[in-house]
Amino acid sequence: MPNKMISTKIGLLPTGHRMYWSQYPELKSMGLAMYKKLLRGLSNFGEVITPGLVDTRDGAIVAAELFTAKNVDILLIFPFGYTTGMMIIPVIQAVNAPICLINAHEDASYDYKTADTAIYLHHEGTCCIPEYAGALILHGKKFRVVSGHFGLMAFWDELLRCCNGAGVARAFADQTYAVIGNTYTDMIDMPVDEHRILKTTGRMLCRPEVEEVEEAYKRVTITEIKTMLAEFRNSYQVDETVKDAHLEESAKIAVAFEGIIRKYDIGAFGYYWWGEKQYMTEIRAQAALGVSRLAAMSIPGVTEGDVKAAMAMKIINFLGGGGMFLEFFSADYDGDFILMGHDGPGNIHMAEGKPRLTHLDIHHGKTGKGLGIDFQIKPGVCTLLNITQLGTEKTFKLIYSIGEVVSGEHLMIGNPNCCIRVNRPIPEFINAWCQEGPGHHSAMGLGDYATEIEILAEKLGFDCVRV
Repeated sequence: MPNKMISTKIGLLPTGHRMYWSQYPELKSMGLAMYKKLLRGLSNFGEVITPGLVDTRDGAIVAAELFTAKNVDILLIFPFGYTTGMMIIPVIQAVNAPICLINAHEDASYDYKTADTAIYLHHEGTCCIPEYAGALILHGKKFRVVSGHFGLMAFWDELLRCCNGAGVARAFADQTYAVIGNTYTDMIDMPVDEHRILKTTGRMLCRPEVEEVEEAYKRVTITEIKTMLAEFRNSYQVDETVKDAHLEESAKIAVAFEGIIRKYDIGAFGYYWWGEKQYMTEIRAQAALGVSRLAAMSIPGVTEGDVKAAMAMKIINFLGGGGMFLEFFSADYDGDFILMGHDGPGNIHMAEGKPRLTHLDIHHGKTGKGLGIDFQIKPGVCTLLNITQLGTEKTFKLIYSIGEVVSGEHLMIGNPNCCIRVNRPIPEFINAWCQEGPGHHSAMGLGDYATEIEILAEKLGFDCVRV
């Protein structure tokens, strides 16, 4: 489930055809009773904002003013029966939010032999859905149609996913994103255009100085180290190569990192520096445990300074999928999977079994030495998500795919990794993925978040491509 701190503001527009009320007096009350059932169900998904039944153009204008004033995250349109398209026009012209047409009813079916005209009209909401769709297309509005009946869990699940995606979009845009230090030298996909961050969040990229980490490190107390050590020993299986001094140093660094993150209220971050002073190199090299701990606390951090991958992890985390950052390790054509992982921090909530700590004298491609983390990710359906600023005229572009983490042999080199199977041939998948201009780091979460990601992208004005 998503972060409980997120409460989506759901705009609900129930519509009806006023001409019918005098002809069939019971019809309006049947529609209102059904609307109340929908209202009760939606109230579990967030704060529902509704003007009540709209059956005139003037009523639609009032509804548009309400939804605009409340700045709803998503608009759900629910016709009681057939309703003219004019009942939604003022609203869709005014509201800037993802739109879902609810093509649904409280009944799965009804008795045609005994039904009178009122009963027939009560079940005729599907009649105007094409007209509503045409109105939305006329206005250049994207929309979804969610169909079913109130007894179907799949119907409620789809509505929940739509609402969650819209709520997470607002939460994502209300974060402070940061880079501590710089990006890894010559990695051309790591830098981010700060104007894009500003356009999305209304804030510039936060850039704490590396010296602030250094000073925070110097201030750490013995008591803080002992508390952090106990947490680490409880969370990890410790290899015999790991000495007490290694753990103590990692604990001290973890306290320092958390201090900086809390100081600036950072929601996700990239970090990297080479370090001229040896101990500053070691602070970065031994930060994996501290940053992994922050990821498990819903504050993802990514080495090599890749804030975009951390932002993708933040989305996955908000959606309830955990969030790891990974890169392609290799393609296994015999096993029909892609081996994915990365050195440095990971989200231990996603580990299958207790993660293992080992000491690494060499961090490949980096200076310094320190602890490495080994674990395999829990098997199951997964979502890969990449945020890029390449190949789009919009602020950002989301590239995603739905796959499966499968059990199998994996590397034990102090880098969390896993085997991911996708639903198309590996060469075809990688070729198509690369055509979209991704960065080489991606976020991965457990679960299928296709609907949520597409709704989120629509609300934030991002491009979105499924591979």
